[in-house]
Amino acid sequence: MSKIKLSFSLLLALILVGMLSNAAFAKSPFNFAATQNADNTYTVTFKALSTDKAGTVFTVTVRDANNAVIGTAQDFTTAVDADPQTFSYTTEALTVGARYTAELVYKAADPTVVVASSDLLVAESNNAIIDTSEVDHSTNMINANETGFEGLSKKRSGQKMHGSYQNNTNSCASCHQTHTGEDHYLLFRDGTYSTCAACHDGTMGANSVFSSPTNAGTFGGSHDGNMSVHLSDGTVDVKAAPGGNHNEEGKWAEEFTCASCHNPHGSDSTRLLKADPAGWIKTENIITGADAVNKNGNTNGGMSFKDRSIYEKASLPSSNVGDYILVRETVVATQVDDTKSADDNVFFKKAGVPADSVVISTYKWDYKGKKYISDSSLWIRYNGDRNNPIYTALKVGSTEKPATADFVYVWKDGFAYSKNGDTTAASIDGASFLIGSAVDKVTNNYDYFDSAAPTYVKDSGVQMSKFCASCHTDYLSATYANADTGVFTDAHRHQTDTDRLTCVRCHYAHGTDATIMKDSVDRGLTELTAVGAPFDPAKYAGDANAAKVAATDYLKDPNPSSALKRYTGMAVCFGCHDGSIASDETTWSNYNALQPGVYKP
Repeated sequence: MSKIKLSFSLLLALILVGMLSNAAFAKSPFNFAATQNADNTYTVTFKALSTDKAGTVFTVTVRDANNAVIGTAQDFTTAVDADPQTFSYTTEALTVGARYTAELVYKAADPTVVVASSDLLVAESNNAIIDTSEVDHSTNMINANETGFEGLSKKRSGQKMHGSYQNNTNSCASCHQTHTGEDHYLLFRDGTYSTCAACHDGTMGANSVFSSPTNAGTFGGSHDGNMSVHLSDGTVDVKAAPGGNHNEEGKWAEEFTCASCHNPHGSDSTRLLKADPAGWIKTENIITGADAVNKNGNTNGGMSFKDRSIYEKASLPSSNVGDYILVRETVVATQVDDTKSADDNVFFKKAGVPADSVVISTYKWDYKGKKYISDSSLWIRYNGDRNNPIYTALKVGSTEKPATADFVYVWKDGFAYSKNGDTTAASIDGASFLIGSAVDKVTNNYDYFDSAAPTYVKDSGVQMSKFCASCHTDYLSATYANADTGVFTDAHRHQTDTDRLTCVRCHYAHGTDATIMKDSVDRGLTELTAVGAPFDPAKYAGDANAAKVAATDYLKDPNPSSALKRYTGMAVCFGCHDGSIASDETTWSNYNALQPGVYKP
């Protein structure tokens, strides 16, 4: 065979492969789709093919996660041999938060072969920002891979969408289109919010941000229920953050979207939270020497420190020489054993640091105690500036000391240590370091600040407050006792740079309304409508809906705001200031009968 014929044969083969691939991954010719309705039913639609003659019978079946049929399978029969017919089927009301599958088969041909399907994940209705089912995302750009259609969203085992990428997966195509992206990031929807919501609106099996609330709250809600949300659809700028630096340039002028808080490609934090949301880690913000003292950069989520000295723990400075410093110490057995002594260091224990190891770790200035205390802020590896990069690096003279088997960097908790007789940590005499925030996963909100909770995560509440303060810069308060805190104002305020009172103790991150708010004793709709509760359905002639309506009305904030509050009205204050906490100086005596003032941690 000649080279010309061989080349033509290869070309023909490639074309055939491309055609077959396109057929395998193209959008379903049945236009099979399912849309959630306000009453938690789904409307399933599909279109017969031009080859489906009169009398062709289709069957639509809805199955739950255990493959059990829900309701009754519905048959549809084509009536004429003219234009292909479109059919519609409405399911029965489905359970919020549960996952189902709608399937289409040819009844007579082979009822075991599913020709089209759609995953259904029932979300709470009344999406607060954008109901993505009502938005026309259509364009004239047809993508050969049609990501997300007919079960082709990348849910295969090992193909992660938000990190842990491998070269033998198609993870990138879950969000980006190589040739037909709808915005300058090649996203398959026009804009970050629309792209994220395409999966996270409860229709794709991903965590829904509109359905049952998590620790972050919910974007779902209604204006009638005093809805308040972080408006993350790009209509406001980051600089609109209350307590933020409205005059700062750079990233402060960017649109506020989901990606302002979350890193879709992976993160050291739970929920893909960014280490440095507002972009404080950049060349022009390097803080050196005396310039790092006090108010220069101490209340943002990320900071750069260049050419800093190392202090010995035995001789810590007695005054503030910089809000963050690096300290060297030798680990003693009581810090890492199981004696639960005052020396106990949960971060050294978590990393498995052996006793007698030499450690270099971050310390911060405690404005209330007027001394340096241990800190567990993330060490950011590098600032992302390819032209003028800044790295976290421990040095001997000007020589950087990389990690080895016996000189270990614990990036997430901000320290490095030498073990097995290694002398590197003992020889370190300088460093440049970048500080961000890393938030650990918690079981519930109390784990951020209730040290009595068995699942309490030490210092994660502080890290959460630092994260929020990346934009709300003036709200990170190191002390309530005086005005020696804050960037743009001098004021007394709640101390938020502590696990005891972190931002998320009072506020939700995503949003809230009366359906998820609590009263002063942590009762929400579920608790308030339980048997024997103030809104027991028995008090409403057994009408559970009437009881729920009354409880929701009770939970509505009488003075609604955009504060994203977890608690209704002043219950956000009474939850702590009811006289039941030993340190509380105030006892309330004018409580409503529904708010008896019993503190429930």
